[in-house]
Amino acid sequence: MIKRKIEKGVGLVEVLVALIILALGVLGFSALQLRALDAAQEATAQTVAMNTARDLVERIRVNRTALARYRTTINAQTIDEDKLACNGTISRDASPATTKIDLPKCNPSAMAEHDATEILKKAKSHGQVIVMANCVASSMNCVYVAWAPTTITATNISQCVNTTTGTYIVDAKCLVMEAF
Repeated sequence: MIKRKIEKGVGLVEVLVALIILALGVLGFSALQLRALDAAQEATAQTVAMNTARDLVERIRVNRTALARYRTTINAQTIDEDKLACNGTISRDASPATTKIDLPKCNPSAMAEHDATEILKKAKSHGQVIVMANCVASSMNCVYVAWAPTTITATNISQCVNTTTGTYIVDAKCLVMEAF
């Protein structure tokens, strides 16, 4: 009588199937990691855009009388270093008190140009474009911040929002903040 040996171990086919399943799992995990990285970059861009827009709106709130100058300077998109001349203060007597107070070296209009130029530099350094325009279907001012690949101008925000309804365009890389 012939005795048969019972096979022990794993065959080559089983090993190959296991490797294919493992490779598919690794590919899926890699795709998930890439998507997470993309989402993190988008969240960072939105946060930076929100901070830039909020910075502009806070400066306008402090210097509300120069709203038109802010809008004009922001929409011109020109960074003029000469407009950054509002640094420093002038010391004056604080009547009726005998103490001195420090006042900015410029008027509201010059301060608006100074602030707007700083905001434009900040936006440009982050690869963003910032404009001020009327909100859709409203007389209020909106601050629009866009980054690549979305492009906007003071006269054309159609890549960011629907100019009839005011809703965001799908996959637009922009932010809208309503203010004043």
